[in-house]
Amino acid sequence: MAKGKSRNSWHAWLDCTWPSSTVSGMKNHFVRSTITSLLLVATAFGLSAEEPRLESGKQRAAVSGLHGKPAPKLELTQWLNTKGGKAPDTKGKIVVLDFWATWCGPCIASIPKTNKLRKKYADKGVVIIGVCASRGGEKMKQTAEQHGIEYPVALDADGKVVGAYAVNSYPDYYIIGSDGKLRWGDIANADVEKAIEHLLAEK
Repeated sequence: MAKGKSRNSWHAWLDCTWPSSTVSGMKNHFVRSTITSLLLVATAFGLSAEEPRLESGKQRAAVSGLHGKPAPKLELTQWLNTKGGKAPDTKGKIVVLDFWATWCGPCIASIPKTNKLRKKYADKGVVIIGVCASRGGEKMKQTAEQHGIEYPVALDADGKVVGAYAVNSYPDYYIIGSDGKLRWGDIANADVEKAIEHLLAEK
């Protein structure tokens, strides 16, 4: 199989987005570059690039199946940066879910940008929630304090929330509209603000 053909096939697959015109222009450049690199390695070992891994296909189908439906409940514990240690009020608000882990380097690196988004949109009806993975969760409070997380953070102790949203990598971002329905899932940090602006423009 020619490398050029393999790369084009993968890029065509990556360009498939939600069944909604509102996301046609949003692309995950980080995932694109990562998949391309993996493709080159796979080609070197004689693997077929025409057959994506089964779990990848299932994960994409699971995320797509959530689109436009009421977002799964956030059954989280050990809330930080909230009043009284309780979940923040999200009724009628745009909610950004930041799925992260204490051991994830890119997650830690994205904290300053996410803090800026919180400050910029806090008065515009936008709530950002950091959903911490269960593995390494015992370090959530320490990590949040050490790296200055300013937005609400809570622990997904049993992994139910990660499972409900079909999350399979970190960091990962999901956007819930003010109507409580999932509008975007599995998008990059760079696309979060675009999604927020789009939803604010709909009001």
